Amino acid sequence: MDKSTPESYSKIIEVIFQNAKESIQILRSNIQEINTKLSAVTGFSVLWIKFVGDLPDSSLVITSSDWSISLSCYSCLLFKIISLILLITSSLISLIAFLPKPTYQPIINPEEQVEKCLELSEDEYKLALIKVYNQNIQSLFELRCRKVIGLKRSGITFVVAAIFSALDILLEIFLTSFS
Repeated sequence: MDKSTPESYSKIIEVIFQNAKESIQILRSNIQEINTKLSAVTGFSVLWIKFVGDLPDSSLVITSSDWSISLSCYSCLLFKIISLILLITSSLISLIAFLPKPTYQPIINPEEQVEKCLELSEDEYKLALIKVYNQNIQSLFELRCRKVIGLKRSGITFVVAAIFSALDILLEIFLTSFS
């Protein structure tokens, strides 16, 4: 690489260098926010499991004074089981997305920098760092995308579990109001 870079290139290199550093900071911040949301979904799913355990199931027996029929609420049991399965699934999806995934993020060892970079101009050094930053940005972007997908799937599963839990409660209210 030519040691003398035009002044205009030097300014552009500085802008690219600063942009790359800021991009890494933004991606790390985004990943931290997603991790917080994943933790919340995991926590709510685990708490909701306790709540779902108290929902009506087949032990809810509907008897009518007008009829000599006694019915167990198997639909309540089914909704309860579906809710529990979905909540466990939501928790697992969140946990898997929350766990770190081994990613390739090149790190420049300070000793290596001394050996290879002392004879470089400031612009050449920044260009070398920009290459490393670019690889880091790609790794962080892929990690963020993986976590966002996990968060969406976990959230949707959690909401569907909440819907089945609500249906279980509504069915109990409907059936007990007629007995």
